[in-house]
Amino acid sequence: MMNADLLIGVVGILIGLFQFYNVYKSWQTLRVSMNGHTSLFMPFAIWYSVFFGLIFIGLGIAALL
Repeated sequence: MMNADLLIGVVGILIGLFQFYNVYKSWQTLRVSMNGHTSLFMPFAIWYSVFFGLIFIGLGIAALL
């Protein structure tokens, strides 16, 4: 049972970190190439990505404890 908790915790943290990496890449791309044709929902998508990254990291840490 402990191995399953360890696996779930590590995978949750890795997914959260991957989400933060994608937010960083998206923000860099948006900052450079934003123009009049850029979707107005893109800032919401970035903030929700940060939110879900925090949730995954929190769930991963909770599974490890």
